[in-house]
Amino acid sequence: MTSPVRHTRRAFTLLLGGALAGGVNACGLSGTGGRSITFRMGLRTALAPGEDTVGVFTTDTGWRVELTTARMVLGPLYLFEKASPLQPQALLRRLGEVLLPGAHAHEGDFFSGGRVLGEWDREVVFELLAGGGQAHVLGRSPGIAGVARSLSLLLQPPSRALGVEGDVMEGHSLVLAGTATRAEVRVPFRLALDFPPPVELQRVDFVPILADLDDEGFFVLELQPHRWFTGTRFERLPLPAGGTPVEVGPETQVHRALSVNVRRFDAFTGAWEPPEA
Repeated sequence: MTSPVRHTRRAFTLLLGGALAGGVNACGLSGTGGRSITFRMGLRTALAPGEDTVGVFTTDTGWRVELTTARMVLGPLYLFEKASPLQPQALLRRLGEVLLPGAHAHEGDFFSGGRVLGEWDREVVFELLAGGGQAHVLGRSPGIAGVARSLSLLLQPPSRALGVEGDVMEGHSLVLAGTATRAEVRVPFRLALDFPPPVELQRVDFVPILADLDDEGFFVLELQPHRWFTGTRFERLPLPAGGTPVEVGPETQVHRALSVNVRRFDAFTGAWEPPEA
């Protein structure tokens, strides 16, 4: 029997994949859209401002966090032509569309993102601390030449499609471990987050990007773990004796904050590296 997780992932992938194919067929060589292209997709963990080590940062609540384990399941990933509705210019444009409505819908439109210009239609287990901040290349992606201004991605438990690669996740969507320090207080911690269906609660939408997609370029999804810990209050965690890492459960403030923050539009960003001349 097909599991709900596989069903929601497949439905999301087929629908968005169909939007990309429709965009290529309807617009690829028509003059109103770009030509068909192939470019590389990748993942990278962003450095926190003022830091030179991946996974080390200071939260807005004054805790110095050093991650020792950080891995998550990512994908699929889709790049859209329209700007995020959360960006100021997009909000102004939407206001203009309300005041001066026009027929600008297009075959291949999906949600509020417009045409899908690029995709990575699989899932992957990403080790955030590996590579020293260098980009991990996923592979080559089909797309449409043009400017992508927003992206959407899914965060889900590992599926059977990952095979043994997914075993390290032990069924979880995100696993983090490390130490949080403030003044004389030191809190070793470990936590796991799960993002089960429905797909509406797994999707991260409206991530602002600016990528002029073209052949042989490189689009990198950048994870921002320092933003995931916004508002976390490690002082509220009960500390076990003997320095054993505290298991951060769903009933804790830290777990709840991370669960919300990881699915925010600013938990990720994207960077485009054009092909070398």
